[in-house]
Amino acid sequence: LGEPPPAGEPLDPLVSLFLRRERRQQRRERDSSPGQRLQRFVRRKFFLFRRSALMTLLALRNLALGRPSPERLAQEVAFASWRGEEEEARPEADGGAPRGPEL
Repeated sequence: LGEPPPAGEPLDPLVSLFLRRERRQQRRERDSSPGQRLQRFVRRKFFLFRRSALMTLLALRNLALGRPSPERLAQEVAFASWRGEEEEARPEADGGAPRGPEL
């Protein structure tokens, strides 16, 4: 990482995809306005705090009531890890209501 690939050697498809995505991300961040940067920062921190709070509550519940089934636990972790990407990718057909498994 950080070094250019050797000349004449074909890149692995996953490596080239990763490098393209990184370049696109860096370009997007470099070309964005201070307002957009602030919005991205606040959004990242909000979802970090949300996940931390939900995982803490799940852990406390599991300590008090016992461990739930692996399927339910996987659903709850997926819900806690949700970052809203689906909402950005799809049009506002349903009013923008976030979708996730219920706790």
